[in-house]
Amino acid sequence: MQNRIVYGVGVVVALFATVACETVKSSNPLTPTVAGPIPGVDISAPKLLEPQSGTKIAIEKQPLTLLIENSYSTGVRPLNYTFEIATDAAFANKVFTRETVTPGENGRTSLKLPDALASGGNSRSYYWRARAQDGANTGSFAASSFDVFTPIVIGEPVPTAPAPNAMVTTLRPPLTVNNAPRSGPVGSVSYLIEVATDSGFGNKIATWISGEAAGALTIFNLPRDLAYNTVYYWHVRASDPTTTGPWSTTRAFQTLLEPTPEPVPIPVPSGPSGPVANDAFSLAGASVYASPAGVASWPATATISSISFRSDGVAVEFSKKNGPGRWPDVIPPGWDGPIQYTLWIAMNIGGRWHTCGTIEYWSGLAASGGDVTRNNQIAANWTYQCGPMARQPAPGEQVGFFVTAGDQRLKDVAATHERSNTIIVPFPSSAGQTFTF
Repeated sequence: MQNRIVYGVGVVVALFATVACETVKSSNPLTPTVAGPIPGVDISAPKLLEPQSGTKIAIEKQPLTLLIENSYSTGVRPLNYTFEIATDAAFANKVFTRETVTPGENGRTSLKLPDALASGGNSRSYYWRARAQDGANTGSFAASSFDVFTPIVIGEPVPTAPAPNAMVTTLRPPLTVNNAPRSGPVGSVSYLIEVATDSGFGNKIATWISGEAAGALTIFNLPRDLAYNTVYYWHVRASDPTTTGPWSTTRAFQTLLEPTPEPVPIPVPSGPSGPVANDAFSLAGASVYASPAGVASWPATATISSISFRSDGVAVEFSKKNGPGRWPDVIPPGWDGPIQYTLWIAMNIGGRWHTCGTIEYWSGLAASGGDVTRNNQIAANWTYQCGPMARQPAPGEQVGFFVTAGDQRLKDVAATHERSNTIIVPFPSSAGQTFTF
């Protein structure tokens, strides 16, 4: 009987010892199995640092990294974090979840996603949140949002026609390009075309916008005629309602020469006759610029005996066969002295002569115009308003000359409409050359 009583006491003691041990274990706040929440423990929500709210992330800039500023806890248990990403603000459609993320150093924790998020072909909004927990207590979520988008990229179109530096056969040559390459959710594409007379596009003569044609090529039809015998530069770029691509390579082409018109009958001149038979080239049908157009009908009353290209200008000697020894002086408007005659220059362009009065002379002026064989001086100072003649003649190029009475440079001031015969000389490459006749 006593043995049974002792045995029962032993059982009771052992059971008490076990219960006492469990009570001590559960009261330790660091015990992983402690029941929570622990009273008095407060865990703050983390601060979401990256991506910030409203950030737009290009699809190729992925996978992205989430970054938070660590939470604060009034308890002693270590924290860990939960990250979630969803396609809705209520987080009913989660696309990513990661739990028990260990806090990072320096008060921040980052988590790089394992995969890229989809853009949906254009743009898609995502919502992300994070919270801290210690196994017994859980903090509040902090939430934010961002967008993942597919960027629009528009490349440069490639000009294909006219061919580089080609001479076109029409004053409205079609401009053709290979359509610009593109990627992303590109909208309706249009093209901006610029045409200019200089490669820097400082002197634009046409600018317009045209829609893209279906297929691989877009052809632009010029809205108006271009000028004859002129070099033009053009380039083009593509854009949609939100994105503009780069300019294409600049291309150049030249328009055709102006057709030779039917010869206009020259009226029989009145007044003194002259050495028309001595003309080296005919003024009949020649194009005249910035000077009297009827010069071909003026009587040739003088003969050129020499022309010299000097460093101080062009000197021409001629003799007047009829009437006074020289042509009478005139005083042009705005001048304070007289002018006796004007030297004309003529160039053969495309088989047709073009001419204009260029250099004015007064009695006793031996030479004028400076050293026209250097520094593009004829083109810059004398023929700049003479249509296609506004260029420097090449050395050896056959160039015509003659003189007329009075001031015929950009005006018609003369006591009599008379001229000399015409001469042709190879244009010299340097000063110091004289041609006699």
